[in-house]
Amino acid sequence: MTSELLSARRAVGAQEPEQSAHRQKIERAGWWNRAFGVFQTNLREIDVTLDVEATLDDIESHGATAWLLNVGGILAHYPTDLGFHTRNPHLAARPGGDLVRDAVDAARRRGIRLLARMDFSKVAPEVIQAHPEWAYRSSSGDLQIYEGLVSVCPSGAYYQQGMFEIVDEVISRYQVDGFFFNWFGFNEVDYGGTRHGICHCAACQAAFLDATGSALPTDAGDPNHQLWKQFAQRTIDVLTARISAYIAERRPEAALILGRSADILFHEANNAIGRPLWPHATNEQVSASRVTQPGKPALVNAVAFFDMPYRMADEQPEMLGQYLIQAIARGANPSTYIMGPTRGIRYDGLETAGVVTRLVTSNIDVYSGLSACSSIALVRPDGLRAGAARHAESRAEFTGWFVALQETHLSFDVLPAEAISREMLDRFTVVVLPDIVTLSAEQDAAIEAYMDAGGHVVASGGAGLEGADGVAAWSAAARVTRIETADSELLSSYVKLDDADHVEGSALIPRYGRAYSVQWRSDAKGRLPVIERAPFGPPEKAHGHVPGATSAAATRVAGAGSVTQLPWTVGANYAAFGLTRIRDAATERVREVMGAAVVEVDGPEQIEVILGRSAAGLVIHLINHSGQRRNGQGPVVPIRGVRVRVPGVGADAGAEALVVPTALAITNDGNDLVLSVAEIGAFEALVVRRAGC
Repeated sequence: MTSELLSARRAVGAQEPEQSAHRQKIERAGWWNRAFGVFQTNLREIDVTLDVEATLDDIESHGATAWLLNVGGILAHYPTDLGFHTRNPHLAARPGGDLVRDAVDAARRRGIRLLARMDFSKVAPEVIQAHPEWAYRSSSGDLQIYEGLVSVCPSGAYYQQGMFEIVDEVISRYQVDGFFFNWFGFNEVDYGGTRHGICHCAACQAAFLDATGSALPTDAGDPNHQLWKQFAQRTIDVLTARISAYIAERRPEAALILGRSADILFHEANNAIGRPLWPHATNEQVSASRVTQPGKPALVNAVAFFDMPYRMADEQPEMLGQYLIQAIARGANPSTYIMGPTRGIRYDGLETAGVVTRLVTSNIDVYSGLSACSSIALVRPDGLRAGAARHAESRAEFTGWFVALQETHLSFDVLPAEAISREMLDRFTVVVLPDIVTLSAEQDAAIEAYMDAGGHVVASGGAGLEGADGVAAWSAAARVTRIETADSELLSSYVKLDDADHVEGSALIPRYGRAYSVQWRSDAKGRLPVIERAPFGPPEKAHGHVPGATSAAATRVAGAGSVTQLPWTVGANYAAFGLTRIRDAATERVREVMGAAVVEVDGPEQIEVILGRSAAGLVIHLINHSGQRRNGQGPVVPIRGVRVRVPGVGADAGAEALVVPTALAITNDGNDLVLSVAEIGAFEALVVRRAGC
């Protein structure tokens, strides 16, 4: 490494941010602050002779404005002069011997941006023979080898120094418009699914000991495993900040697409064999990014193939489309990802992806800077602060609430628990805390101040009851008397939804999962009586249920705000059972305190409403989820006659539909704008000019 480069790298490292990544305000002006679309050709080593002009024809037809192309890392697709950077052996068959030069020049002639895909996760065995300290090492000292390539460690000198040298070589030769680093993290599992565990290279051992005073754990059951997860995340965040700052210094015109410290926040949308599909994963991830880092654009890379072992089998077209629809609705830029050249492997979903991409790149004013603007925040649990089992319980509560709010047309934004602060909370009228049990004392104090100033909290499960200091001061409960679980004390107990003084004939819902028996504070008003257990079998003995002395919910006024507490896992109940009475018991608590709605939607529960704002005005995305099935998406059932009321925008407000402009009819009802959509296929995007959230 040259002395100049080493000095620059150290200077960048000296500026590493110490504050929480969620509080960083790292914003940088550049082309990426305007809406754009990306097409990624992830090349195999044999594809280095591809026709760049034909590829660019297809990228332009797709509607993309940027091409993400393999440049270096595992293989250099250009004639590198670095001894530890392996040249693609097939490069000699390409006239001129430089794919990157050909691609950059051709893209620049057309006004297409060229983004460099790098992968520093693995190197050739010869590199490790020369630099054994760069390698990942298992707890027994073994290498991680897959298809002849050796995994390297982010704590080691390859990432900490060599990566900078490779990036410097690319920047010095080519006018690339950005970089994306693939698989940028600690490789505990290889492509084949083999779990190698936590890296125990000398650099990891020394850094972990220095950061925590502890020895490295060996597996997830080790008491120090949570510390390891936090250490690994911090290591990647700091490394991302350093390389981002270095790229900005060396080539200000280029952006880094990566994690929280990068210029563009990256998310990948994909399917995986054996992984249950969370159909709203893209929606969740982008919402969380746009809420916590609104000054940074996001990119969703939607995978056109089914899964990594089946790269030549295409994903269901509607699934690929759904990834990108969710992405743009939340304010991310769309990216379509294929294997190989554009005219090689057959991917039937490309036209579906192209429809979404072209919508964005032909409506730049609408999608540039599209930001979150819902009045409801749904807090997402923090997996770095809880053990795996407890986090899974909180996730089930979160996903149940997620779907419940969706189906009842309550537009919301996702707020990660680790990002809770007074400033962040003040952006919302209502904050839903679904079994959030990892809050710090400072965060509990922020919630209390938020309520005093007029904010409303709806808490379920252990939220406010199971914190580091026990019951939080903002809780409606004074203390917890016991915790009940489904396999012991909850079976055959109910929650009563009406005011009748009898049990039989009342509206009842199952009380299941995890429930907290609490003593409510004196100023809390109980509601939703608990019906205690009674025999449920045999049928002859299934009687005897009577109202209990406790309530399944209570509301307490605090200053100008309030808290409504449901000390049981109502969200997980809905996720497990799908009973709409359970759903409505939860969401009605939100409706009671949310105030006037930004929009009111008259349509079936399969329509999701996502609100955003940009320079164009209020942007309303209506997503049709009728195609959800098993572990994917199929064709949707067109939904007709959806009405959207936008209160108080004035009689002269204008509106348009972007997907099917002729499907929209506009009428005025006083100061309200009423938008009638004749038919919604996969989705519609409505823009109300001169209106906000």
